Amino acid sequence: MIKENVLIVRSISSIIMLLFFFIMIFSNDLIFILMLQLILFLANWELLRLIEFRKKINKKYEKSNFFLSRCKIKKYDFLLIFSINFFVLFSFFSYEILQVILLTMIFLFFWKLSDRDYIKIISIIYVSCSFLFLTYLRGESNFVNIILFIVIFAMVVDISALLIGKTFGGPKISSNISPNKTYSGCLGGLFIPIIFCIIFFKNDQNISNIIFSSIILSLIAQSGDLIESKFKRYCFIKDSSNLIPGHGGVLDRLDSLMFLIIFVSIMNLFDYNFFFIV
Repeated sequence: MIKENVLIVRSISSIIMLLFFFIMIFSNDLIFILMLQLILFLANWELLRLIEFRKKINKKYEKSNFFLSRCKIKKYDFLLIFSINFFVLFSFFSYEILQVILLTMIFLFFWKLSDRDYIKIISIIYVSCSFLFLTYLRGESNFVNIILFIVIFAMVVDISALLIGKTFGGPKISSNISPNKTYSGCLGGLFIPIIFCIIFFKNDQNISNIIFSSIILSLIAQSGDLIESKFKRYCFIKDSSNLIPGHGGVLDRLDSLMFLIIFVSIMNLFDYNFFFIV
């Protein structure tokens, strides 16, 4: 009965997230940027709470968010979050002077941090860059094609890795990063997306290009997943928060997407045309 209730909650949450996603990408610029700002704020808020949680605990409370729910971030950290949000906002509208001011504020914040907070700096830059690049992709004429592919491809990779890993099992990749990820799941997350991409794009593109690009993108997606898993293990937490019933937090849902968005955006800046960019 409990498992059925969990499945119902996860299903409802998934439908709501899907609706939120479609509204965001098919809406006008105003709605898009407002939704983006909300997700960016929540992602950095979760991130800073996890780091504060690690600093305060004396034991590993992994697999429970009870203690995390009592963890609050500093007022100074809220200033950092809002500064990053405004920087991404002004990047969307290209307000150069305000960008310089906000970058200076962010730099002064990082400069004040002690040496032990380098993880905090790297983590915030990583998360925020994915949103910054997303605003860049929004300006592309094929934005909808790109973001739809990234999201669907990441889902295919995750589901393939999960199903193959559970079916065949085998050696774990690293218990220090994620205790459930296996080499068989990793291979499943490589090969099934190739079949998926060939089926949907074989009439428009060269097969060898599809295979090569699919492998690279799958490795990037799985690396993003492992990066967040390692970070959560570093903070002794299973889920980044309990904001999304049945799914965890915002960072839990964006793990593989963030790295994919950064990678695709950088390659697009160098005019590399992936098979799904038409």
